[in-house]
Amino acid sequence: MYVCLCNGLTDRQIRAAIEQGGARTPAQVFRQLGCAPRCGKCLPFIAAMARRAEGEAESEESALACAR
Repeated sequence: MYVCLCNGLTDRQIRAAIEQGGARTPAQVFRQLGCAPRCGKCLPFIAAMARRAEGEAESEESALACAR
């Protein structure tokens, strides 16, 4: 699904920038993908994707800590 129509970015590209590239903010996502936001309508969605990924990483870490 296209998230950023201005730059033609899909949710898969953004997810890869977050999960594999370590981007944690929309600015980092855009930098990693070699573009810049234009109209800004996608920024809240990208920020939510990054927060969700951060929350999943934290819950994995806490699960591993509990298992020890």
